[in-house]
Amino acid sequence: MMSIPKTKSTQCAWLGTCLMTLTLFANAAELPEGTVISASNLDDVYEDTFEGHKVKDLLTDKLEMWVRDYGLTMELEHSNELEYDPKWEETTRANAGKASLTADKELEGFVAGAPFPNWDIDVDDPDCGWKLAWNFYMASPNLTNDWIATGEVFILDKNRGLIDNFLAHSGTMKWEGRIRGESRLEGQPNEHARYLLVLTEPYDIAGIGVFTRQYNDGTADDGYVYVRSLRRVRRTAGGKSWIDPQPKMDLLNDDNQGVLGYPAWYQNWQCKGKQYVLEVVNAPDGNYSEKGEIDEWVDHENSPHWNPIGTKWQPREVFVLEGTPPEYHPYGKKVMYMDAKYPFYYHGEFYDKKGDFWRIWHTRYYPYWRGNCDGQPGMGNFNTLAIDFQAQRATYIHQYLNQHNCLDQRFMEPSILQKAASGAMQAELDEMSEAYNQRPLLPQHKERAEAWMQARGINP
Repeated sequence: MMSIPKTKSTQCAWLGTCLMTLTLFANAAELPEGTVISASNLDDVYEDTFEGHKVKDLLTDKLEMWVRDYGLTMELEHSNELEYDPKWEETTRANAGKASLTADKELEGFVAGAPFPNWDIDVDDPDCGWKLAWNFYMASPNLTNDWIATGEVFILDKNRGLIDNFLAHSGTMKWEGRIRGESRLEGQPNEHARYLLVLTEPYDIAGIGVFTRQYNDGTADDGYVYVRSLRRVRRTAGGKSWIDPQPKMDLLNDDNQGVLGYPAWYQNWQCKGKQYVLEVVNAPDGNYSEKGEIDEWVDHENSPHWNPIGTKWQPREVFVLEGTPPEYHPYGKKVMYMDAKYPFYYHGEFYDKKGDFWRIWHTRYYPYWRGNCDGQPGMGNFNTLAIDFQAQRATYIHQYLNQHNCLDQRFMEPSILQKAASGAMQAELDEMSEAYNQRPLLPQHKERAEAWMQARGINP
């Protein structure tokens, strides 16, 4: 049989397919910083690259859907190194190798820092997912010893726009594994952390919320609520309160920071791989936002009324982590995107029991221009956005006070719910905010911070 020499025309089954392929490669380009990805140009830049990564690979399927079907725009910026309190990494390295997993995927041998440093975890490790889940639970650098935030909450409907607006406060204090000062606070021997979520404005909802004690051995959370009619705080049965909806919002308690529940309550945690995804880590310092000031941060005037604006997106390397909740949980699975080095989540994609896509949870982060209350660098939550694509509405939480390592242990007691209802807690947080403004700017942020504040008439 006569052999036919391989030519371009014989390698392509159809000449049109070959020409189309050659055209795509010829037109592919490295995009410049400042390029804005939108529904109108996504197909044009789909095969192009940014920092060497194809645009199509920088978008998860659900982020791509958000751009194409709901008008999300993403301005590109070059990636930068994240800065955290150096004590976090020092503590993690000092305790590396001490923690391990039991056959039941419980944690033992934990001291402080991340039990299994992210940078040492291989995606092919069969315990990869469990190790990452425990790292977040025990040592998220965005929670550190303690964290408190004040957020103005906007409930946004795709067709009707703004339908509700109120003020909420969220706080966390670790009882074990603290990276500065005492490694453990006095309390119950199995106490892991305490959490606060409470509404304070308008007056008729002040005090609605929950104060939670969380444990390190699977013991059910203890919950406390404020009973307005009695003006008293009462303990409630913990049980499954970790999966209750947050008051008036499109979030569960388990969605706080992405995942709040005890890791071993989940049936499984599995690593699905590693990739680069567009995320936000370089927003302006949220402590210079003000109540009601969202016009430049979310496009609430135009449908779907929830799209973030005014910040830039950059490629971040992430672990893709899939969690399978217990049967009684409202979700069928959570797909989480965790930073490759530090155990915190950029965003999550949540599915119902039928396997249908339900919600996106997404946070934009920023560096503290003045550091935390120890004067160390860190990252804050600029805002949290939870979109319920089945209900076609969203919860946008604009966090204009966001602080780390500022709280006294006595702050995180059940009585804080009563103080929230009376306004006394707000007075303490106002003092904390004023103290932040008096600290010097960190040298690495000084130029950018001064330019940003001067443009807005703020005295640096």
